[in-house]
Amino acid sequence: MKNNDPNYGISRFDDDIRNTHGWRVSLRRYGKMLVENFPDKKHGGRKKALKLAQQYRDGLLGRFPPISRKEVCQIRRSNNTSGISGVCTYAKSYKLKDGTVRETRYWEASWPGDNGKNVSVNFSVNKYGEELARSMAIRARMRGLEGVEGPFWVCERGQVETRARASKAGGFKKPERRVA
Repeated sequence: MKNNDPNYGISRFDDDIRNTHGWRVSLRRYGKMLVENFPDKKHGGRKKALKLAQQYRDGLLGRFPPISRKEVCQIRRSNNTSGISGVCTYAKSYKLKDGTVRETRYWEASWPGDNGKNVSVNFSVNKYGEELARSMAIRARMRGLEGVEGPFWVCERGQVETRARASKAGGFKKPERRVA
């Protein structure tokens, strides 16, 4: 359970207009919502309904453990064009003093680092060539994922970003970036 919270995945609902009170277990696993309500009246009161909700939630967690951070990193997004999750190519344009516009292409590997920061490494196509830069990015991604551990919690990153925003009025911290 996340942070040993006894009510992880459990919320309270109190609707005085409809005279409905109880506890709701709500977990998302692999794109599916698992929801069950435990009304106070049906289960013998507030405390008994909570106890049943916790038992039900514990059973769900046993059958459907949280997805790991590494598994989330392996999911290929619909907008992925490289074929490898966390690896992309991009071009950076810049203007020379004589007005000429030049473009430099890179292959980039990224993965989640510590404390909610993303780590990324860029490999210049000009320096390494297309295929070598791409393979270096793929290897960097695989090495970076070796250190990714633990369950994936959707709200963790939001908490980190909120703290960063509070401590720095200028917005979110930029991701850590290394250029090879």
